[in-house]
Amino acid sequence: MKIKKIKYIICSIVSLLTVVVLLSGCSGSKKIQGTWNAQDGSGQNFTIIFNNKKVSVNGKEYSYTQTAVGTQNGTNYYGITQNGKNYSIIFPDKNEDVALMIEPDSTDNYLKGKLLYAMNKKRTPDYNSYVKKYLK
Repeated sequence: MKIKKIKYIICSIVSLLTVVVLLSGCSGSKKIQGTWNAQDGSGQNFTIIFNNKKVSVNGKEYSYTQTAVGTQNGTNYYGITQNGKNYSIIFPDKNEDVALMIEPDSTDNYLKGKLLYAMNKKRTPDYNSYVKKYLK
């Protein structure tokens, strides 16, 4: 009888830990979290703030989940979903202060799609120079 109780307790703990790991996996990675200066194709500047499960664009807050993380051809990316739409945060070089946010053509390739924002943690980026430099 005691062994069955111990097995039940162990199974319960393992199940609980599995749920915790799965739920925390939906949170945004530390690499994308923080305050970003951003610019879109029209030259308009934005402030984008990524928290654990929320993103704020010029003060408007949205919930998101991180759905992918990977490296393709040496480029790191993070896939997120917000309100049913997929987006990618791409780090095109080793500088973690520089990123691109795109709306990918498909989840088969997170690096290809429409560039929404050029992003930089330290200064206001120039959308057109990011296009020339990173989207050859």
